[in-house]
Amino acid sequence: MGHWDSKTRHVEETVAELIKRVTRSSRETPQSVPSSLRAARAPKIDDVAVELLESLPPALRLVGLRGQFPRILNRIAQAWPEPRSFAKLIDSLLIDDRGNREGFPFEVIKEITELRRYYFAMVHPQWRDPRAHDTRPGIR
Repeated sequence: MGHWDSKTRHVEETVAELIKRVTRSSRETPQSVPSSLRAARAPKIDDVAVELLESLPPALRLVGLRGQFPRILNRIAQAWPEPRSFAKLIDSLLIDDRGNREGFPFEVIKEITELRRYYFAMVHPQWRDPRAHDTRPGIR
């Protein structure tokens, strides 16, 4: 019976350890220390980006992008006046040429794609991307 007693004791010790871990983690704050530090220094949407958001039609207010990736929105706003810079930035966001990116949520990809379409159809319709195969403005 000693064999069963040691197995039972091992199982009980394992269960007790799991209970301690669960209890300990439920008492801890929901954010890890690095996450809380990151949140404390989270980037803000700068004035140029606010102006861009205000100039866009309501359907293109980039809710997902500004909520989840304000730093990216700031970069887009900085590139907005120059079509070549804008196209290069948007392409780099949508196409992973480094092979190690996690990627954006679908909602954000859709917003960036719609923004690109709007930009080349309404803001700079005369600009033609030299890398584009289609001759229509803004189409790649």
